[in-house]
Amino acid sequence: MINNLEHGQQSPMLLSICKEIRTALKQETYNKSKDRVNAIEKQLENKEALSSEVQFFILSTLAKYYKKAKNYDKAGNYSRQAIRLSKNVQIEQMETIIDTYLDYAALEMEYGQLSAARMELAKLLAFLDSKEHQDPYSYGLIFRSLGKVSLKEENVESGIKQLDQALDYFKRAVPETHPVIQTTIQILSDAHIQVESYDHAIELYEHMRHIHNYENDKVSESKTLLKLGEIYFYIDLKEARKTLTRAIKLMAEIYEGNHLDIANAILMLAEIDENMGNFPRAINYYKQALDQLTSFYHEEHFMIVYVYSKIGTISIKLFKLRQAKEYLEKGLALSANYPKIRLQFLYALGKIYSDKKEYDKAFTVFSQFLEMLEKDGRTKSIAYGNTLQAIAFNYLQQDHVEEAFAYYEQALGIYEKLSNCIEEKGLTCIRLAYCYENILKKDTKKAENYYEKGFKLLEKTRNQDLLDEALAGIIDFFIRNHNPKKRKIYENKFVKRQTAKQNN
Repeated sequence: MINNLEHGQQSPMLLSICKEIRTALKQETYNKSKDRVNAIEKQLENKEALSSEVQFFILSTLAKYYKKAKNYDKAGNYSRQAIRLSKNVQIEQMETIIDTYLDYAALEMEYGQLSAARMELAKLLAFLDSKEHQDPYSYGLIFRSLGKVSLKEENVESGIKQLDQALDYFKRAVPETHPVIQTTIQILSDAHIQVESYDHAIELYEHMRHIHNYENDKVSESKTLLKLGEIYFYIDLKEARKTLTRAIKLMAEIYEGNHLDIANAILMLAEIDENMGNFPRAINYYKQALDQLTSFYHEEHFMIVYVYSKIGTISIKLFKLRQAKEYLEKGLALSANYPKIRLQFLYALGKIYSDKKEYDKAFTVFSQFLEMLEKDGRTKSIAYGNTLQAIAFNYLQQDHVEEAFAYYEQALGIYEKLSNCIEEKGLTCIRLAYCYENILKKDTKKAENYYEKGFKLLEKTRNQDLLDEALAGIIDFFIRNHNPKKRKIYENKFVKRQTAKQNN
């Protein structure tokens, strides 16, 4: 259709198509623009028939389209062509020129080309200076982009300075409630949190909260309170609880029924109580959050599965094993897409089944746990060793000593290769000693060696209860095997420990 138009009619039609594509990009319907994109790309083959202004606008539009379509090569190529041509474009197109530079810098940043992104932003500043363009909003956008580049380069101090400059420019151009200011404050606040400058982050959001309160914008005020609650979570859990409670109360006035912001606030209250050791109230909040979240997400969504794991594992700490089992089993059934959290379900359920003497079920989930660790290349880990030890202990409980022995040997083999598991290694030695003493081919000498090796290891740990238990077991062993000399040595150790406890 375009080719059939007279030369004088082509440019307006091309510009109209470009505007349609840009509108589609804003409305996230750009996939429907492919035919139009192909059409205007075809027109670029005959550049002589197009003015510099039209060529520039086409190139800028194509760059924007291919950036959205995740085609780095085409987006970069069209961006560079448009920028080179921008020097010949009328000042009336300044907004599009700035947008093209910023888009190209964002493209380079997205693909990790941070030096290139910074170079394009510097060129844009120089270009604006040469044109004596003094629009503060444009400068705000440039300095915000520079700040993002610095943050990605892990130069947080420089990033904060540039974001502060951006915020200053934006405040000269738009009201403080403008979305661009809100977004910049969020980025700046996150940067302050990164360097643990929490007071600055709080100051930014408190200023915005007062503005929202003054303008009676309850929705924005509640969201700001939510952000403040998140920041206080790092430094003052009581203040975080107070702030989040205010946010929930305000949101209850605004929204009818469930709302995702309310769910997030309740989740943070749950985490606060969990961190403070107030487990019953934490579970109550997690249950409230679950009721909210099920209104927004399908049952296999990560947040649903996450909350099931929280309720289940905290219930174990409160010895509410029936409740723990209920939530962990529900969560396990939904956790196929989340390997890390699935491991938590499997191990916790293994412990519960073991406690309930449901040994077959325990073996099944522990075996699945081990398989997942194997696929992950984590066979030489404490988690792998501890699971082998848990399986072994279940066999001991069933008087299957030889099976227990095999798993304890595997566990010790893993612990021997690790440096941070003295307690686990000591306990496994004690259990192996028991196995050596009780398997069909009794080996009392090896049992004695493992008892003493295990005790020496446990003496280096802070687990005094486990050390007392091991000491009592060793004394009983030497009584059973008629070794009064060794029995005397360990009884003296036992007396010294009891005397030291009384004196303390």
